Amino acid sequence: MTILLSSIIAVLLIYIMYVRKKTNREIDEFAESILYKDFSRKYPRFQTITDAFLNLASEKEAQQHYLKEMLELVDTGILAYEIETHETLWMNDSFTTMLNIPHIKNINWLKKQNEDLFNELLDIPVNESTLITIHARKQTIKTMTNASIFQTGGKTYKLIAFHNVSATMEEVESGAWKGLLNVMTHEIMNSIVPVSSLSDTLRRKIHVLKERSSQLSEPDLEDMELALDTIHRRSDGLLRFAETYRSLSQKIVPDMKSYNLYDLLNSIHSLMNPSLQQKGIEFTLKTDDPDVTAYIDRDLIEQVIINFVTNAAYAICEKKKPEIHLFSGCDAEGHPYVTVADNGCGISDAVRDKIFIPFFSTKKNGNGIGLSISREIVKLHNAKLHVQSQEKAGSAFTVLFNPQG
Repeated sequence: MTILLSSIIAVLLIYIMYVRKKTNREIDEFAESILYKDFSRKYPRFQTITDAFLNLASEKEAQQHYLKEMLELVDTGILAYEIETHETLWMNDSFTTMLNIPHIKNINWLKKQNEDLFNELLDIPVNESTLITIHARKQTIKTMTNASIFQTGGKTYKLIAFHNVSATMEEVESGAWKGLLNVMTHEIMNSIVPVSSLSDTLRRKIHVLKERSSQLSEPDLEDMELALDTIHRRSDGLLRFAETYRSLSQKIVPDMKSYNLYDLLNSIHSLMNPSLQQKGIEFTLKTDDPDVTAYIDRDLIEQVIINFVTNAAYAICEKKKPEIHLFSGCDAEGHPYVTVADNGCGISDAVRDKIFIPFFSTKKNGNGIGLSISREIVKLHNAKLHVQSQEKAGSAFTVLFNPQG
């Protein structure tokens, strides 16, 4: 009986050792399959764990596939490389297309092809946006780059995003030039039209006097001298304006001197009255004090007032009795001022706050830069610009200058 019991115990111990050894072997094999991601063999007792790993692997693969597709679809170039060996971890099609290079396994390849580009990639700063110019395959590309450092699998990588901004910058530059041309055209036309009209009036007056074979009277000579002086002054002002905008890199510095405001408005009245009369517009000049002076750049302020008068002429084009009035004087606080008022359509509340925004215009063919330029000129004088308007009743634009002395 004792021998039988001992035999049974011995068999049980051998079986237990066998099961334990088998279990340990299966655990080792299962751990190895996890390590090498090989789940071709079945382990019934670990099936739940196997299914969990397979699900995780499937989800990870799906995420990687989604990430890959997403990175290939974006128009931003993506490059990731190991910092130590320069081996490429990721390089999307946008990057290879941007640089016109094939997919490469190591960016050291670039060192032989384009050493400057290779060094630029290495020198791109981390965690800040940087604008760099890339010279690749006979083309120049401006890119906005962002770079970061990350670690995975015990290795350190540099991830760089390249956004091609050349097209955007060219579009902005083109828009700036168009804007500049609009400015120049607007200001030149505002001065050329009244100058042309005044010179035509002067020409016709001389022609009439020749036909009459009469000598020029003193008043005629004074009128002609005033007209010629007005044409000369406005032409010089226009040339100075063009010269100012030609030197775009320099800050505009007004040529400030003391000028009589009534004389200033009188010259503008002489300049623009002939063309306004042809349109049937009553154009008047009034002053509270003919001796009021202000410290201004005459040419620039003339341009402002001409802009105001030109806008007023547009605002009253549908009035039966259109009127534009020029005023000068000094307010109760001692500020010299000039005002251009009209009895036109007025400015609606909806657009009153927008009229000084560059390129905003209520005119059918307007370019929206006259008032914005005028405001900037007023700012250069440390003056104030006030607008009063009532729909269907008219508008008044007033420039308040700083008191002298």
